[in-house]
Amino acid sequence: MNRDTIRIIQRRLAELGHYSDEIDGIRGDKTHAAVHLAMTGLGADVPADWPEWSEKRQTIGFLQHYCWSKEIDAGRIDGWWGPQTEFAAWALAQLLETGAVPTFRDITPSEANPNGWPDEGGVTAFYGPHGATDWSRPPPKLVKVTSPYPFKIAWNLAQKRSFLWAHERTADSLARVLKEIFRHYGEAEIDRLSINVFSGDYNPRKKRGSAHQWSMHSWGIAYDFDDQNNKLRWGADRARFARPDYEAFWNIWEAEGWVSLGRTENRDWMHVQAARRH
Repeated sequence: MNRDTIRIIQRRLAELGHYSDEIDGIRGDKTHAAVHLAMTGLGADVPADWPEWSEKRQTIGFLQHYCWSKEIDAGRIDGWWGPQTEFAAWALAQLLETGAVPTFRDITPSEANPNGWPDEGGVTAFYGPHGATDWSRPPPKLVKVTSPYPFKIAWNLAQKRSFLWAHERTADSLARVLKEIFRHYGEAEIDRLSINVFSGDYNPRKKRGSAHQWSMHSWGIAYDFDDQNNKLRWGADRARFARPDYEAFWNIWEAEGWVSLGRTENRDWMHVQAARRH
């Protein structure tokens, strides 16, 4: 929780008559006392064991209930700050400020394509043959693109990686994208947002759920990031990379013509590719 979120909580507590101190965004003793009093009045709407939670967890639980009272899905009221609660807190702030919660329909991806990436149906003509699942033929012409910031491997966050594999026709563009992401965010913010959590690059395989269509990963022209917080079927209401903090991230990719399936189709928010959708 940041101070803006705590101010929202304090204002709500004041509305309920539980808090009369300064709206300062600080979780002090008076704020905690007000949260405890408010939670006591919620009865069966919150878990029975909430008095055993830490003060911070009670504050988050109160925020989650507040979001639900405004018909914003904050996930289970459990007092834990996860991706769904983070989204709900942002949505609540937007609702209180503007009177509405932005939806996926408010997203307008860029149609720029300065590198002339092909439609998915033309990837073989543009990039050449894809790799083979059984590695029975050579992979596409791949280049190791060094990143200006290290990646953490999604399935083992203690393991680091300093590069991404890229098809030779996308390598220069990828290098520009990574450089601009680093320039815009800096390493600390990249780490906070999990932009540096690597979930996949070159991988010769069929598309999930398809027996015939090859994944864009099979040409080395697609990347996945932070798959645990941006699951395949999650929409903008749950995916972490759909949040406002990531708008610049996607704008940087789209300026080079890369396509976010999240921004164009509201699914698979982990994924970006150098191939246009039909």
